[in-house]
This record gives sequence, C-alpha cells and structure tokens, in this order.
Amino acid sequence: MPMRVGFPRAMGYYYLYPFFRTLIRELGAELVLSPPTSPHLLERMEICPTDEPCLAVKLHFSHADSLAQLDNVDVLLLPVIARVEDTCCCPKFIGIPDMIRHGLRLPNERVLMPVLEFTDDDRHLARALRPLAGRLGVREHARLLRAIRAARQAQQQFRDCCVSLQCTTPEAFRAMEREETGMAEAVAAREATLASATPDTTVAVIGHPYLLYELVSQGMIDRLRCHARVITAEMIAAGDISHAMRSIPDGARMWPFEAMLLGAALHLLRGHHVDKMILAGSFECGPESIIENYIEEEAQHQGIPLMLLTLDEHSGEAGLVTRLEAFMDTDKVQGAEAAALPAPHIFSRAEIVAGFPSMGHLDTVIRAFLQHFGIRALPTPRTHQCIELGQEIAPEFVCYPFTATLGQLRSLLDQGANTLVMVGGKGYCRLGWYAQVQERLLRNMGYDFEMIVVDAPTPIKEKWQPFRRMLKRLTGDASWPRILSALYTAYHHLAALDNAEVLAHRLRAFERTQGTTNRLLDRYLRQLAGVQELPDIKRLEHDFLQEAATIELEDTSPVRVRIAGEIWVVLEHSATRDVERWLGARSRPRVWVDRELSTTAWFQCHVLHAGRAVQRERLVFDAARPWLSQYVGGHGQLTVGQAALAPSEGMDGVLHIFPFTCMPEIIAQNIIVRLSEDLDIPVLNYIVSEQTGEAGMETRLESFLDLLDERRLAGGEQALVKGEEYSG
Repeated sequence: MPMRVGFPRAMGYYYLYPFFRTLIRELGAELVLSPPTSPHLLERMEICPTDEPCLAVKLHFSHADSLAQLDNVDVLLLPVIARVEDTCCCPKFIGIPDMIRHGLRLPNERVLMPVLEFTDDDRHLARALRPLAGRLGVREHARLLRAIRAARQAQQQFRDCCVSLQCTTPEAFRAMEREETGMAEAVAAREATLASATPDTTVAVIGHPYLLYELVSQGMIDRLRCHARVITAEMIAAGDISHAMRSIPDGARMWPFEAMLLGAALHLLRGHHVDKMILAGSFECGPESIIENYIEEEAQHQGIPLMLLTLDEHSGEAGLVTRLEAFMDTDKVQGAEAAALPAPHIFSRAEIVAGFPSMGHLDTVIRAFLQHFGIRALPTPRTHQCIELGQEIAPEFVCYPFTATLGQLRSLLDQGANTLVMVGGKGYCRLGWYAQVQERLLRNMGYDFEMIVVDAPTPIKEKWQPFRRMLKRLTGDASWPRILSALYTAYHHLAALDNAEVLAHRLRAFERTQGTTNRLLDRYLRQLAGVQELPDIKRLEHDFLQEAATIELEDTSPVRVRIAGEIWVVLEHSATRDVERWLGARSRPRVWVDRELSTTAWFQCHVLHAGRAVQRERLVFDAARPWLSQYVGGHGQLTVGQAALAPSEGMDGVLHIFPFTCMPEIIAQNIIVRLSEDLDIPVLNYIVSEQTGEAGMETRLESFLDLLDERRLAGGEQALVKGEEYSG
C-alpha cells in the first residue's frame, strides 16, 4: 500500500501544488490534501500559539492540524520554501514548518521538512529531497531526478495554463486534476461566467492566491466577474513580470511571490490593460507593506482607480460586497499624472548637511565620524512628533522601525539636512527595502535630497566595491589612510559606548545607592558625544571605568532577565521607554539585565570575524536549531537561541522585545511559546508600536518580575508566563 503524505491546503500549496503532487506521485506515494477551508477550520485557527502571525500562517495551522488528526495519513509534508530563482522567500515560508511542528507538538517521524531552493539545478534540489525520497522508499538517484523533472514540467504546465487560458489558480488546479476533459470544462465554465460581464470593464485583483481563493475572500473573484473581466497576477506572463520588475532598483532581489504580484500589477497599470485595480492583502503581511507603495504610486501616475483591501478572519460578507460594489461604480481618475521621481541631486562636499536615523548610540558615532571630514551632521531627533511625521506617509501595516526612522528622516529634512544616510542590503527582512521606499515617500512629499545607502562590505568579493564607492562619496573622496583611521576610531567609539552599557547593567543590580550608576553613565555619554579623536575616547573610557570601580555595591540577589529580540527596538531606548533603566531601577526584586545584542557585537562577528564573537554566534544558532532549524532573517533565530540558552546560563526569565508586524520575530515568538513550556523559562513578549504606552508596559513588567521573584523564592517551583502582546 503506498504511503499517504498529507499536504496542507495553505500558503505554498497555492503556488507549488503541481510540483508536489507530481513529485509525490512519481515517488510512488499518494498526496492527501486537507479539506477546503470551512467555518470550522477558520475557528480552529486559535490553535496557533500566538495572535501575531498573519491570516495565512494561522490557516496553515488549521489545515495541518486537520491532517494530523487523520489516522490514514502517514506523514505530513511541510516544505521549507527557502528560495525561488535565487531570491529568498518571505520568512513565513521558511519558518512555518518549525512553527507547526512545535505548535502542534508533532513527533519528528510524522513530519517531512525538506529545505528547498527552486533554482535551475536539479542536482541541488535532488540533494535536498533525498531524505524525503528515502522516507518514501526510493533509494535510486536516477528515479528521484526523473521525479523532479516531471514535477518541474507539471509546475510549468500549470503556469502556462494560467497565462494562455487566463485561468485562476483554482481553475488551473481543477483542470490538472481532471486532465484534458477537465481543462475544457474549466475554460468553458469560465467563459460562460464572463459572458454576463460588462465588456468594456476590466479589473485586476492583485493578491496572494492563498487569500484570494480562500473562504475569507467571500468569493470575491466570482462576484467581480458579474461586473467585469477579472485579471489576476498568475495570468501574466513571466517575461512581462520580469520586464516590469527591472524598473525597480534591486527588483530581482525582491521576495519571489511578492515580485510576481508587483511585476504583474506594474505591467497591467503601465500598459493600461485594466480600468481598475484591487490590491488585496492580509493584516500584518510584511512584504505587502513594501509593494503597496509601488503599486499605489503607479496607479496614481496612470490615473487608474486602486482599492486597498485588507482581508482577515473577521471579514464579513456584507461589508466586503458593499465595498466591492462601490468601487466598481467609481470612474477612472481624472487629472494630472503624478510627477516622476526626480533624479538624485549631487551635492558638493561643502554643501553636505547630513542626517541619519537612530539605533542606540550609532547616530552619535556616525556624527563624530563625519565630523572628522568636516561634514556637518545634524543630531537625530527622538520625539513623539517624529513618529507622527512617519505615520502620516508610511504604509499602513509596515513595521514600527520603518515608521519611526521615516519620521526621523523627515524631521531632519525639515531642519535643513540635504543628505540622508540609511542602511540597506536586500534579504529576508524588510529592512533592506527601507531606504528605497522611504526615499520615494519623501520625494513624493516634495523633499529634494541625496540618499546614501550603507550596506555591509561583506562578502568582500560581492559588496566591497559598492561599499568603497559609498565611503568615498560620504567622506568627500578622502584618502584611504584617513578613512581607515576614522573607521578605526569610530569602532572604538562605538565599543566604548556599548561596553559602558553592559557594565551599567551589572552595576545597577548591585549598587547600594540606586541611581549612582545612571548619573555616572549619563555624564560619560554626554562627554563621548563631544569627542572625535581616539586618545580622547580612551581617556574618557579610562576615567569612567575608574569611577565605576568606586561605586559601593552590596549583595542584592538580583533576578537575571535576558533581553532578546529585534535589534532596532532593543537598542533604541526611546522606543521601549528605556526599559533597561526601568528594570535596573527596581528595588524589589533587583534586576540584572543581560543583553547580548549590540552594534559592536554585530561588527565583531560579521565584519572583523573575531573568533570569540563568531564562536558565540555559532553556539546560539546551534541552540536554536532544534526549535527553529532555518535562518528566517533579522534576529529571529538568534532570539530563539538566546532564549534556549537562558536556563543553562543562569537567567531567571526572558524579555522578548520586537516591533509590531516584525516577520522574523513573530516566527520566533510563536516557537518560544513551546520552548518556554518545555525548558521551564518564563518569557514575556513586549511588542513595540506607535501606540506603546508607559503605564501598561510597567504593569506587565511588574507582574513578570513578581513571578520571577516568586519562582526563585520557591526554589524553582514550576511556573510559567505565556507572553501576550502589548501594543498600548
């Protein structure tokens, strides 16, 4: 009897079902799909351990659970879809197998989790699929290669069907299931539906198929077909999508499924192939918050009405139908086209007035670095007004650091900055797209400036030349000895600041007179902000350490709290209402903060490749892998590893800090729920957003500290906090 392999009808199913269906069949097994989404499965989304994941992830939990309950399903196929055509996928496609494995507590023998990179190399794919084939009883390499080639062919036939016959994904799937007869029936049924449509109206519906064709969309496509011809992203040829994406800087490095949506939308808008467009997304969809800006801007430029539609489990039929009908009644936008983005203006060295966002003490160091070369750099503002300035123009569901740094950049431009410095580097996280999208948003507001994007210089072979050009531009083409000297000084400046905070964490926990450490640290930070030369930095550091050694200490038996999470909010004290100082100021219990994240630590590990830093990161990743086996971008895997090591490293609890809608940290949070239970380590999730308030945060932290104190007094008696979100 062939082995029965369960495959959830969610997320990757909607993009790669033809591939997996054919692969499993060619390997002699049977693919069993979970049933279509029902109201019951929607209700079962609560099985997801946390509330933060997007709708697609929660539905994946429901579908996987429905398969796990079936006695006749031998194993669940939960592929890690890591890359497609040399581009990394959204973190949720990478993290969802581990999230489900731990969330549903599935034993390893019941799960197949191949890590797949869909490149042109069949041999690479075969290596990844060899363990899967072995579980299905296939040992012959040649047979596996034949199965992969057949699966690729089926996937291409599916794409060709969607494009040539203008079929939606479900229509193409039905045709594939019924072979040739079914294809004719599907196309005939679609043409019959279109016969009643208004012939001169075409509407594009852009969105992930795992939303558009799910129960939450309330049959949106069929409803719209009663009014117009409907075009979806899968109906657009790959060549047209690629051509459109070439107009986007680094467009080839965008998440592959989002690139398909964006490229299709741009092609349809620029060619005026549609009269209207709907961009449908889910609450907290990270990549959509990036592509939304490009689509909205192009629709305005072309004078084509656009509706942004957010779908979730609470989307009601009546409200959705009313919105769709109202939108279909709108006329084409009249008026002038939006102005094209102006070309970057090149300023002379003497004209540069630089501004850059904050992240801990990094802005202080950058300002001192630029002053080495006679460049005026404005202090970075950290006010609530900056947040409001960012909120006014940021995409609705973009992550908090994007909004905060956008507001800071806007405020700096208002203060006279004409050159903005921002980090870049495309990858799993949205951070790599910050500079690009923020520049467009600010230019659309009428600001004229130069944006200088700083990316890491590693790997050297690939990134050194762009990094070199950036440094030369930023320093006014200074000589290399002068640049290297300034970088050396900047590194020690940053290390002096970061090391002082580490020392302050310990001293606050043991100082006899509370507040002594803070006064010393504040004076030291003010002094360091005013120096540029290495001897001055070393002198101030020596004086600080000498004075710190005189602080009177006592045995306070503090609880130890590890802080982990997304680097910007962890280091940006203004975002967390300076939670580290708040913890250090507690009198009962006293708190010793442990925080590994720092800019210096990152630099030591990823640029200097310092042995101790590299060894520590390897240890943290190794601790994370039983829980989160793959890198998901940002600091998600590091967060899991630091939490996993916390009990053995003497921590009493973990404070997990991350921004609202942060994709890698949402994955980490979901997995840490089970980790917390299994390792008996209390974890409190502190989610930072524009609405974060001080009073609510303090109440939750006080309860958390009380729990840690009680556990310690009880001698480690079993107790647990399941962290809940905090957004205000």
